[in-house]
Amino acid sequence: MLTTFLQHTVFGIVTGSILLLGSIGFSMTFTVKRFLNIGHAELLTTSAYVAYACNVILGWNLFYSGLVAVVATTLLGLAIAQWLYKPMEHHTPLIMLFVSVGVAFALHGALEFFAGPKIRSLDIGIHPAYKVLGIPLITPIELMVVGIALISVILLHLLLTRTKVGKAFRAMSTQSTLAMTKGIDTDRISVFVWIYSSAMAAIAGILLAMVTSVNPDLGWAQLLIILAATVMGGLGSVYGVMIGAILIGLAMDLGVIFLPAGYRPAIAFVLIIVMLIFKPKGIFGGE
Repeated sequence: MLTTFLQHTVFGIVTGSILLLGSIGFSMTFTVKRFLNIGHAELLTTSAYVAYACNVILGWNLFYSGLVAVVATTLLGLAIAQWLYKPMEHHTPLIMLFVSVGVAFALHGALEFFAGPKIRSLDIGIHPAYKVLGIPLITPIELMVVGIALISVILLHLLLTRTKVGKAFRAMSTQSTLAMTKGIDTDRISVFVWIYSSAMAAIAGILLAMVTSVNPDLGWAQLLIILAATVMGGLGSVYGVMIGAILIGLAMDLGVIFLPAGYRPAIAFVLIIVMLIFKPKGIFGGE
């Protein structure tokens, strides 16, 4: 029982780490633009397929394949933001939500049309798990996932607290109109947010593909879980989302000790319901 508990705890941390990377950008977009970008999750899928094309079809090294995938997905996310979302910003958040849903369906359909429904895998080889006290706990790939998430959290904290761009983002997230009167270039900050959020989604998609598989529903399956992490952490609270992602990751993977694996997503939604009942503004009191 102890072995099972420890293994599922590690799995939960790995799951939460990927969820964290996928949720940060989603939360930052909402913080600045005040609408739920449903299309965000499809960037995970796009990145995974670009990495697969470079890694398996072209035979490139996984590092370079991932780098190309991150750059390509970031440019795609920025293009969508500038050409589709920006012209619609004068509309209500509900209209923006519908636009983002359209983007999500368009990307999902395009990926499935060109790649087909077949499930694929990245060429990462076989990596035995490291043992702790004789218990196989974590593979090198999973350890890398946790390490990347940790580094990302540290870098984001430094960015938000030590740089002018980060401080401007915090000011804009509090009150966009007031930030403009103080001389902050809100368009520049918006571009930064779109670039950063798309890049984080791209990294999350690659890591998710490494520990699972590449398929057209990769990001779609994560969408509601990303939303769950965002609600739990608090809409508008980047730090809260980080904590919410880890908690949901742990809850889902520890929950399967007692429940069938098919109930993993349901566990996340139960947590949302509980959070909305007892603390509707989330852990950090986001809006």
